[in-house]
Amino acid sequence: MTVLKSISRAGIIATVLVVLLSSTARAQIAPTNSAALTGSVADSAGKPIADALVSVSGPKSASTRTDARGLFAFIGLPLGIYELSAAAAGLGTATRSVVVTGDTNVAIQYEATSQNGLKTIATVSTRANAGFNVTSASVTQVNLTERAFQGETQWRKILEQIPGIAQVGPLNGQRVNAGVALGPLQPMQISINGTFAYESAVLLDNMPLISGANFGAAPAGGGTNLAAYPLNGFSTADIVRGPGANAPTIVDSVGGSFVLHSPGPVQNNHYNFSISSDPYGGFVANGRAAVRLNKLSAVLTYGVNDSPGPVNDTSFAYHVNTGAFLPQTVNGQAFACINSCGFGLLNKPGFTGGSSYGFSQGLLFCCEQNSTAWTVHGGSLALNYQASPAVNASLFYAGQNVQSQANGSYYTWTFTPPAAYSGNLAPGTTLLLPAFDNEGFLPAPTQQASSLLEEKITAQVGRGVLQLAALQNRLFVAFNASGQSSMMLQLFGGGGLCATSTPTCGSAGNPATPTVFNGTPALVTFINNGSQFHQTSANRDLLMSYETPIGENFHAGLSYVKSYYDVPSSNKSLQNDVQTSVTVVTPDSSQGTGEGRVFVGGNVTPKTSVDLSMYFANANYHVPNPVGFSSATGTSTNGWIDAAYTYAAPRLGIVWRPSPLLAIRGAVGGGFAEAPLSNLIGANGTCAPAATSCTVALQNPNLQPERAFAFDLGTDMRLPGSTLLSFDLYRANLFGQIFNSTTFGGNGTCPGNTIAPCYTSQFGNLGYSRFEAATLAVRQDVPKGVYWSALAGLTRGYVVSVPAGFYDAAPATCNFSTGAGCKNQYIVPGINFNGNIGLQTTGSIPYAQGVATGGYRWSPQKYVGITGTYYGNNNTYFWPAFMAFDGQISYPLAPQASVLFRFENITGIHGGSVQQVTPDTITAAPSMAGLPYALYAEQLGPRALTLTLQTRF
Repeated sequence: MTVLKSISRAGIIATVLVVLLSSTARAQIAPTNSAALTGSVADSAGKPIADALVSVSGPKSASTRTDARGLFAFIGLPLGIYELSAAAAGLGTATRSVVVTGDTNVAIQYEATSQNGLKTIATVSTRANAGFNVTSASVTQVNLTERAFQGETQWRKILEQIPGIAQVGPLNGQRVNAGVALGPLQPMQISINGTFAYESAVLLDNMPLISGANFGAAPAGGGTNLAAYPLNGFSTADIVRGPGANAPTIVDSVGGSFVLHSPGPVQNNHYNFSISSDPYGGFVANGRAAVRLNKLSAVLTYGVNDSPGPVNDTSFAYHVNTGAFLPQTVNGQAFACINSCGFGLLNKPGFTGGSSYGFSQGLLFCCEQNSTAWTVHGGSLALNYQASPAVNASLFYAGQNVQSQANGSYYTWTFTPPAAYSGNLAPGTTLLLPAFDNEGFLPAPTQQASSLLEEKITAQVGRGVLQLAALQNRLFVAFNASGQSSMMLQLFGGGGLCATSTPTCGSAGNPATPTVFNGTPALVTFINNGSQFHQTSANRDLLMSYETPIGENFHAGLSYVKSYYDVPSSNKSLQNDVQTSVTVVTPDSSQGTGEGRVFVGGNVTPKTSVDLSMYFANANYHVPNPVGFSSATGTSTNGWIDAAYTYAAPRLGIVWRPSPLLAIRGAVGGGFAEAPLSNLIGANGTCAPAATSCTVALQNPNLQPERAFAFDLGTDMRLPGSTLLSFDLYRANLFGQIFNSTTFGGNGTCPGNTIAPCYTSQFGNLGYSRFEAATLAVRQDVPKGVYWSALAGLTRGYVVSVPAGFYDAAPATCNFSTGAGCKNQYIVPGINFNGNIGLQTTGSIPYAQGVATGGYRWSPQKYVGITGTYYGNNNTYFWPAFMAFDGQISYPLAPQASVLFRFENITGIHGGSVQQVTPDTITAAPSMAGLPYALYAEQLGPRALTLTLQTRF
């Protein structure tokens, strides 16, 4: 189902991402249509109350008693508005309304001065802080508000400390921008349980967020760039693994989903403010105001991160061996190329030999200190209005604006001149050079802005609950390269200088004087050579669901999610002293998905709940016609086509709670998708006579449906000493995934064209592939005393088997060392998926991840701790396995204020401040030519001490 997405991205490249991640295996759970209500009851001193009676009444009525730790849980509650009451001997009874729109955790504490009033019911819309999972899926909670107010500004570190989750950006094969890999413009995609980014869904309250990459929008279904959204604008996030059976949508989520939640209703007024230093000497400020006014509650968040960015500890340089991006003047004299733009670095006129990247020829501008500074403004506004006991309405807006410098994509090169070299630039000098000759030398101001608006109504209709929600999501990117500019640089190599610029320097009427530069400091003025790039992308979602009780113990309902994504506008312009051109780029793809779901579930026994769902989905992709598709231009000479896909997917989830201290859960799911008609019949035709590249799509009437089966088994238990343990096993088996195999047929062999290279493509079924993961989490989180936690995960994603003849292009046999006679060689059985496969991502899927934290807490604002994070082999930094350590000390200055010291990267491992500069021996799967991709290790970030001041009132 996802095959044509990759065609629109990479033309003739049939990516393994598509092969392994078809919609038949899409599986995600974000428990919403029935929910768990968990919590605790305590006296005025905070001591747990055992055997307190806790009752709920509403769409379903139930009661239970707290255990010895004051804990209680209701599972399988239909969504809706409930009256929650707590009764404890000698303390009286009190009741309060609670809106249950998802798994909810509440803290109940009695007033010190009242025998019949509750001091607090702190309600959250997700299971953050609940810790004990009573749903049929593996759920990990992250408190984003807390992390933001501790000075965290980016998603990457949060994701790296959740085993089984990998940050796999940049999108679409983009390289990391030097100096800003840890900056806000670095695209941030995620992989869950080893699946690739466009099959790990990012949702806002169960509606898909689809956004583009840095400097360009991702194609339809291309994944979500989390970096575009403000971390401080959301309250919590759930990382949900496994197939599940209790979610409004399972589109785009083989391994699971990352579910963002807006701030929920608040019961009283409170305000928070924090200001921090960042690791580079800038500052981070965050504010939050929560206000309650009768039936209306509002939560406003706003944050700023103003940073100078990483300090450049490696020289930025620019090498010219063509006529592009030449200086206009050097020390006021006009400049012209002589002998391919320079005498070379040998100081010998006429030298022409050697490699341009070895700098034996050409002109080198050295040692500019480019700015990597950034300024980020972001936040959100959440309004919740309880119009009546049966109707609750909410509105949520979040937005972010990033201003930064884009320095282009740089690689590290070591200066290695020929033996006869006699210049002053020391051999072995490490330089950062642009990846492409046509990338501008000058840094370019860049803006990335996002906005999303969600409207939602929850209403009790009859005995059931109706939910209506809409989401509008937009992303804007603007890149504005500099025009003419002057700067002091060192010059190496040679060129020609003229006293005047007219006639043109170097012409017969104005001959250039040959000049050798050997580290000469010079004021260099560059030609007026700038560019502009603007792009917007958008997606819109609509969610409708209705659930009603059936008797006292069961519920049933249906839901529908409609999602539409497109790239409505994109334009580029280039200008210099000679020409001006404007290119309007047509939308590269669009996607529409609609998914219906029918479900039934409930408590089959007082200790066991079951949920059964059936999903019916239809998706439509607007993509370039594969006939006449050019990978060079990304367009098709035969226009666009619509490809429709349908699939069905059953899901079953079970939770068994033999005691309040133990929950055993399981979820299974499958998928079945017919191959689209266009994949069966092909699209044979003729290529344009003047086409530069041709593709002929062959028919395959034997194409089989795609099939999948996935399961997740797990348990949560409370151990002695307030210790919680969670363990999960996950596996998804994928059968017959559709892929597009392309074979080179030779030049001029396509019908209608006798010159251009001809490629023959055909859809087929892969064979058998698998994703699997195991995660373990154990923690002891106490209000006072020793606290500790440990999380570990193992992840694999690999091809098990391929069809006969998969690699061979008859009559030749595939030679992996040379690429001769090969096809599909970027799909390699048995290895963990690495980056650059199919040019989709420069990230990888770690085999192993882990994080452990330990410390001592005297009070919530007085503690000391240390955190160690393990980055296993195949990690997203492309280093061999390593560990990094961070420390934390928090101390209260007053009842409403505290100070937090964070010691980041204590050991300084991989702490260079310029990113992606160190060549590494790790390689990805073979490329189309049978050669390995060279990956470049990124830096973790500098050793730093940051200070955060927090106030609460």
